[in-house]
Amino acid sequence: MGNVYRLINDRLRHDIADATGLDGSEFEFLLRLARFPDARGMATRVGETMGYSSAGTTKLVARLERKGLIERTRDPEDGRAYLVGLTEAGSEALRLGLEAHVPRLEEEVLAPLTPAQRRALQGILVSLDPTLRD
Repeated sequence: MGNVYRLINDRLRHDIADATGLDGSEFEFLLRLARFPDARGMATRVGETMGYSSAGTTKLVARLERKGLIERTRDPEDGRAYLVGLTEAGSEALRLGLEAHVPRLEEEVLAPLTPAQRRALQGILVSLDPTLRD
């Protein structure tokens, strides 16, 4: 199982990196942030969905902010906290990454599966990560 994961992960991350210049964690943060309402949320909540510590999330947010892919604003409900949101450049990087990622995912992972196997895989993935629920 680990070998299959590494093979797929390496191919997909290379596609994303070639298309966007982002590493896997940067792209994943943008992808998960885009799932929040209005593509805005607390950085710690996005980081938690990735299994990141507060310190790890802070470093990742700083990198993405320096690259101009996200912006931080004060949370209007809690002046001590910040919200992060996708910038236009962040949305474009996400679009480019998905354009590179989805065809490979279809080809490498989903095409060999029957419809029943696809449904089973979706169920397993949602069990492992409920944020993947449609």
